[in-house]
Amino acid sequence: MQIAVRFTGPMRGLAGQKELALALDDGSTLRDLFCALRQVLPEAMDEQVLAPMARGAAPLSLILVNRHQPDGSVGVDAVLENNDVVAFVPPMAGG
Repeated sequence: MQIAVRFTGPMRGLAGQKELALALDDGSTLRDLFCALRQVLPEAMDEQVLAPMARGAAPLSLILVNRHQPDGSVGVDAVLENNDVVAFVPPMAGG
């Protein structure tokens, strides 16, 4: 299956690109996507964002799948589907 991955704000700088497409096996999860991204993105993105998220640590980035946050009870084990769009979005602060 094909997954589009988008990076916004500072995530774009860490990833070194705005968007990429990855082929994953059917039934792959967000955790599987993170593992695949670790192979193709710069080390800074891996160390600061992907590795901590794969371990279940508090994320540096919000993850949206088709513009929605995955259910908190599922988290990184959310199953992806063909043509899903996964976005790494920096958290926002207001005041």
